[in-house]
Amino acid sequence: MPASHNRKLLIGSLLAAALILILTLALALTRSQRDIPRSAAGPAEPAGRGFNFFDVHADTVLSRSLRQTLEDQLGQDAISHRAPIDLTVIDLAFTQTTFPEIHRYHMALNPASGGRREHAVTTLTYRRAPQKGVPFGYIKLVFAQDTGKPLYLVIEPTEDDPYLFETLHAKHGPPATVNASREGDAALIWRQPDEILTGVTIRRRGGRIDRQLRFYFMANIRRLVEQEREDAAKQRRQADKASRRAF
Repeated sequence: MPASHNRKLLIGSLLAAALILILTLALALTRSQRDIPRSAAGPAEPAGRGFNFFDVHADTVLSRSLRQTLEDQLGQDAISHRAPIDLTVIDLAFTQTTFPEIHRYHMALNPASGGRREHAVTTLTYRRAPQKGVPFGYIKLVFAQDTGKPLYLVIEPTEDDPYLFETLHAKHGPPATVNASREGDAALIWRQPDEILTGVTIRRRGGRIDRQLRFYFMANIRRLVEQEREDAAKQRRQADKASRRAF
């Protein structure tokens, strides 16, 4: 076989391999966006009413453009499309006593046995915000997949922002303060219609003190609970029909 023919075969094989590699990379890069629309449907609601964190508030709809904006502000994210939902503040007992409405939804979204249940949520997690000059070491934004709206946010500030709670006090007014049963644990609470913002202080073993912000968009959480109940009822009806057909 002529050498020129062998070279053509080699070049063709290399081009085919390069094309396969490009397609694979393209699929990998777009896979994480598969459940996110390119842009929000309809006009965006104005930010500023209720609680908000950067561009995320109760009426925000997750889109690829929003994700890019957040990445520009907070650094690269990690994305997941199914995950458990944990609404607890400090611990389950404190949540039940101080936030009965949050506790009720948490119990509705989690098995009574304490097992793991995953939900159709899109979670964006950021750990590189300090590199962008943003003093939050950990950020988790959880959105319902069917509406694209946020359910709850978890923010952990770095030690570089010791006046975070004072800033919230100045913006949202004086909070309610509730001490937990364990010494050193406490929560500052701000409320607006169907929204809760709490700043939590947790004293860990060894004396380390952690702070955390948690945003709850109650109307969006309630819609998810109702939707899951409807889906479960539909599945039960379908299973019942299948059983009757079997006998």
